[in-house]
Amino acid sequence: MRSTDFKQQLPEPDDAAKVKLHKLLAAGTILSVMNKTKWAELIEAMLRSPQMQPEFRLHSVLAPSGYCTDWDGDWHYHVHPVAEIEWIELRAVSLDWLLSTLRKHNLAFSIEGQTPRVWGYTRLGMQPVWC
Repeated sequence: MRSTDFKQQLPEPDDAAKVKLHKLLAAGTILSVMNKTKWAELIEAMLRSPQMQPEFRLHSVLAPSGYCTDWDGDWHYHVHPVAEIEWIELRAVSLDWLLSTLRKHNLAFSIEGQTPRVWGYTRLGMQPVWC
């Protein structure tokens, strides 16, 4: 499946979430880094490599500050909707494979501790150190 096909399958946020996201973007509180095509590329890359056991945890721009999900390996259902993801941290059997995959797809990421973090949005006045 091409990423353009997969992109069309990504669920949209509900109407209330769309309104909240639009307000945050319009106010300049959050700045978009990713788009649906890039999210589709990331998810597809993880799904194509189950032997690497890729897992994620994420923080939604709509979640309370400091909250993130537990580590999860279900890339089919638990990573959506991507339009709400402020950041997603990744881990896999091979860190080298993971970093190579992120670079191959030109994804905007930083290293937090020793964990790659892909950014969906950044916040005003806060810029990660990009890799």
